[in-house]
Amino acid sequence: MQKLLTLALFIISCSSIIGQNTFNGQIINAKNGEPLAYATVKGSEKTQALTNIDGSFSLQLSTKDSIITVSYIGFSSKKIPVTKFSGFYIIKLQPFAENLSAVMLYSEESPVDKIIRKAIERKAKNDPEKALNSFTYKSYNKFIIDNEASGISTQTDSSNIEIRTIINQGRAYLSEKTATHLFAKPNKRKELVEGIKTAGFNKPVYDVLSLKAEPLSLYKSNYQLFDTDYAGPLANGAFNNYSYKILDTTSIAGRPSYMIYFKPKRQKKVAGLEGVLYLDTTSYAIQKATAQLMGAVELVVNHNYDYYKAQDLWFPSNQTITLKPGTGGKDISVFGGSISLGTVQRKKSILNTVIGSGEIESGLFLESTTVNYELRFNEEVSFPKYAATINVLKDANEKPVNYWEANRQIPFTIADELTSQKVDSIIKTRNIEQKIRVKKAISNGHLPAGMWDFDISKFFKFNNYEGIRIGAGGTTNAGFSEKIRLHGYLVYGFKDAEFKYGLGAGTLLRKRTDTWLDIKYSDDIREVGSYKYLKGINDFSILEPRFVNISFYYKYRELQAGLTHRFTPKLETEWVINRSDISQIGNYGFVDNNILYTDYTIAEATVGFLYRPFSTFLNTPESNQIINKGYPQFTGQISKSFSNILGGDFDFTKIGLKAEYQINRLDLSNTQFTLEGNYAFGAIPLTHAFHSFPNNPNKTEIFDRFSIAGKISFETMYFNEFFSDRQVALHVRHQFRPIRITDSYKPELAILNRFVIGSFDDIEAHQNIEFNSLKHGFSEAGLELNKLLGGFGLSFAYRYGAYHLPTFKENFSFKFTLKLKI
Repeated sequence: MQKLLTLALFIISCSSIIGQNTFNGQIINAKNGEPLAYATVKGSEKTQALTNIDGSFSLQLSTKDSIITVSYIGFSSKKIPVTKFSGFYIIKLQPFAENLSAVMLYSEESPVDKIIRKAIERKAKNDPEKALNSFTYKSYNKFIIDNEASGISTQTDSSNIEIRTIINQGRAYLSEKTATHLFAKPNKRKELVEGIKTAGFNKPVYDVLSLKAEPLSLYKSNYQLFDTDYAGPLANGAFNNYSYKILDTTSIAGRPSYMIYFKPKRQKKVAGLEGVLYLDTTSYAIQKATAQLMGAVELVVNHNYDYYKAQDLWFPSNQTITLKPGTGGKDISVFGGSISLGTVQRKKSILNTVIGSGEIESGLFLESTTVNYELRFNEEVSFPKYAATINVLKDANEKPVNYWEANRQIPFTIADELTSQKVDSIIKTRNIEQKIRVKKAISNGHLPAGMWDFDISKFFKFNNYEGIRIGAGGTTNAGFSEKIRLHGYLVYGFKDAEFKYGLGAGTLLRKRTDTWLDIKYSDDIREVGSYKYLKGINDFSILEPRFVNISFYYKYRELQAGLTHRFTPKLETEWVINRSDISQIGNYGFVDNNILYTDYTIAEATVGFLYRPFSTFLNTPESNQIINKGYPQFTGQISKSFSNILGGDFDFTKIGLKAEYQINRLDLSNTQFTLEGNYAFGAIPLTHAFHSFPNNPNKTEIFDRFSIAGKISFETMYFNEFFSDRQVALHVRHQFRPIRITDSYKPELAILNRFVIGSFDDIEAHQNIEFNSLKHGFSEAGLELNKLLGGFGLSFAYRYGAYHLPTFKENFSFKFTLKLKI
């Protein structure tokens, strides 16, 4: 059957080119040799094209076309005779000679700038999300990775992780999606994915939904595509980033339009696209748009709009996005560059280097085509209760054949059918689904081995108390059970010569809300004054700042029962009850009601939350995944310790709240603010009070203190110098746009300022230890030079203000930074 399909495809392909002749070439300026972007190349009325930004073009001509006409504003047109077997033409256009006697100076704005300014002013009437109170529509998307060649072959690879699927010729990936889109003012939007189908995968694959491959239009200030923000050509500050030129006038759907060429002014500073806007001459709305980019990737975007007379509105009808390999430095991939299935271009990274053992096939390109249909305007929209921006319905992956036949807006070709069959075979024979899971686990800090995911951070650590700490730990994965999980670890410290361990089990109560009930027991050590949010965002890092220099610990044996529950995709919570038996490693003692405690029991109930109201999420029957991180976001926690319950010795309450805000700019600079407050009252021992994340070893010389700098730690504050039972800290970090030395070497400069103020009610109750409170406020300023060598950089900080010390070396910190993305 497959051979018959291949033969049919060959016959159809051959018949489609009979009577056609492909005319390829490049248009350049005859005076300086520079390519002419978006020149018009015309055969007949029905055969014409615009050149790409490198001046290249490819035009399909019929046998009746004997001459093509090339034209470009400001240049003399040229007619080129066409032979049957034309090669690649370099066509040189002569710029018009300047008539000096006719030159006049005008103080008025240029005509094209007037047009663009009116288009920007009228966005409120032309942008569907501004002009309409509400709208709904359905979309069909076909996402492929294709090759201009026509055969398919595979090779095997002995690697257990890399998916070495060599598709030298032919399609390499295919997925389809249908969705209903809902919008209502001011900014309420939802996408309900009703059908999704990925060739070859038995279980649902949602990776393609988070690629941001379907931007609605070019009206926005930032045009986001594949995790990159480009300056919008009709943004309010567009004249800062683009220059414009009128190419021609034309007509679409019977309405005349200006063809406006736009080109980035500051491409090395602000990411921009180069293309043509077709603007309605009456309403200045976008009728059509095409844009390109040639750099780390080669990008081509085409947007088409339909006109709706009743609303006097152009609404997006379809779009096609094509990505090809460029100069490198960026992944073009569905599953990440370490997975060669679905990869067009691979960037350099730790994960890609370690796992990605195999060359990416040459000639592949990624194409995403979306067609919008069944549009409805200004009707009442009923939104589902889901809070996620993109929601995959429960049966989306189970749609029958007749569903797809009824909803496809693009023909499902023989090439598509062959792709489905071939990729299905590749995935089964090479166990690709499992290897994709492996890649995702590693990127999150785990190393899968059968039914067990090892926690990479448990393998090796070092600190001043334990010395070298080695061991292993982790949790079971879905291969063991989707409803039950076991977790545990066992480590050994060579300096203190003691084992530490933890073990536990959990059961899934509700999959869609990720509700788990867990019980854990731990026998380990913990830093005095540390405060960890239950729902803190823990990004996996190879080296942990501060950990190597910590020396003030206490021992604990803890039994804990906890419930995690996601109320909405934006609000995650955890509820915990625990009993901890605390014993001191040093001589610390705590006096409460005239009783000295060195060993004691804490019985505590805690509620923690993570609230991200401005982030966008992809919610599937399998998981909840963040797509765009929005700010501010909030992490909070409240805990209550009880005396005379579960053997508890003290009554105290602790509250913590952290707010994070980040401003990202198109030039890749950003400013980060972290504001955190901690408050405790009652009989609270120092073990459970607060430090401010000091990160300066207690050594005299600057170079003796050289270590790794943290993200929100105080680099000039010495360990155990300050403790608080209430404090407020502010961290401000501004990163300038990358310093471009070469295309691949771009160090980053950041300046920082940190401040914390706090107090401690009864310092005398804490025995055999000396420390200060932060009642006068602690300040430091810093500078970072990141990515100087690989992911390594340098950090400098200086302590000033109320707690400034007598000598320079006491106030100064010099460390290294490590910013590696695996």
